[in-house]
Amino acid sequence: MIKAIEAKAHQILEQSPEVVIRYRLLRDVLKRPAGDVELSQAKEEMYNSPNVQELANEQWVDGSWGAFHSRNTRLKQKIITTEAGVERALALGLDAAHPILEKTTNYLLRVMNGEIPFPDRHEKNDRWQTGMRLFLASTLALIHPNHPVLDQDRKLWVSIAELTFQSGKYNEEDEIDAHAKLTGASVKDSYLVLNHKYQLNILGSIPGSLSKELEAALLQWLWNKEGGIGYLGIALNREPPDRSDQIDRWLASLELVARAFPLWINYARPSIEWLWNQQNEGGYWDFGTRPASIARLPLSENWRKKGNREYDWTTRILTLLRKFWDMDQLSI
Repeated sequence: MIKAIEAKAHQILEQSPEVVIRYRLLRDVLKRPAGDVELSQAKEEMYNSPNVQELANEQWVDGSWGAFHSRNTRLKQKIITTEAGVERALALGLDAAHPILEKTTNYLLRVMNGEIPFPDRHEKNDRWQTGMRLFLASTLALIHPNHPVLDQDRKLWVSIAELTFQSGKYNEEDEIDAHAKLTGASVKDSYLVLNHKYQLNILGSIPGSLSKELEAALLQWLWNKEGGIGYLGIALNREPPDRSDQIDRWLASLELVARAFPLWINYARPSIEWLWNQQNEGGYWDFGTRPASIARLPLSENWRKKGNREYDWTTRILTLLRKFWDMDQLSI
């Protein structure tokens, strides 16, 4: 598979794609080393690309994008929340060292330290303090998974997961009891349930935080849960509906577990095989024009130029396939 993956990356590069695509293919699919001249040039050009400039122009002076988790419809901007801004920055290829994400990191730390207020409307329930910290820590974990500030958050959510899965499988009552003991929050049918993307970002921020037994039990539950990962809302254990917004959410779910949990390959092989077989006649992937989130796509400046939409979907999928192949090799 790896030869075919790399061949497709080279095939796109030969078409002189836009710079974000070039950089992502070189870094994430072909795995060029940090000192590679071509990679360094593409990175510099990516920094000056229109999509990155739009991200920078809409970033507020404090390092946020205004609202954090819940969209403020009065704000007329394309980057609708700070969460979306971070997701967009990472999709475009930025890393923690870029000034945009450096500013955001400083902002997150100031909010987490209580120096400045959380910008969204505060909920009047016993979940809000735990949830607010969860949203902040999850977003920081995407930028700086090893940041020492996250140690307490990771310890909390690992403890909740251990208590929730103490029987070897998910138990709702055990999860409710875990929160009663550790956070005081009511959790039933809320965003505090462990299948949501925020908890998963924290639990998977450092490989090995969960025992293999706990990680396997968590993934088994996620893979067979009808709604899949919370806030993405699509089942992982079957192919997605033939709609671009649903495929986008399905891919985002796979990308999350691929980033966070090494054992994902034990569950994802049928999905990877299905995905491989969705190539079009030209050997690319193209799932349509309306992704569920503008944070993840497009990568190119626009999809009116011939080939851009195919290159964007294909780059995203090749990156996922490369992660699967690399992890699969480690397990052999």
